[in-house]
Amino acid sequence: MNNDAPGLRIVYEGSLRDGIYAFIIFALLAVAVTLWLLYRKNTLKTKYLLLIIWGIFPPMWFVLEYFFIFLPYGAKDSFAFFQYGQNIASKLWAAVFALISIDLYKTKEKEKEEKKDEAEKEP
Repeated sequence: MNNDAPGLRIVYEGSLRDGIYAFIIFALLAVAVTLWLLYRKNTLKTKYLLLIIWGIFPPMWFVLEYFFIFLPYGAKDSFAFFQYGQNIASKLWAAVFALISIDLYKTKEKEKEEKKDEAEKEP
């Protein structure tokens, strides 16, 4: 039976599947918290920390999931669906990472402008 046929898309079975679903919910909450922190905590330190976290952990998860979860425990004939899910998740990760990078750049430029204005006002 082809596991990638329409209507039958199982990558993991049993409690492992439930664990992956819980991790997906955690990841979506992490995106929400990141966006909240990005716009509520307008400090460079917070933005650099978010950039480091989002630059390291999601790619690490993609590698760990593939080699240590999917290869040994993935459902037979489900690679195409697994690959599709990883593709979508990586695009979400890249979008969040780009958003943090752009916001960090804008904040740095704003601080430079404010310092320049202060320097011009001093006699």
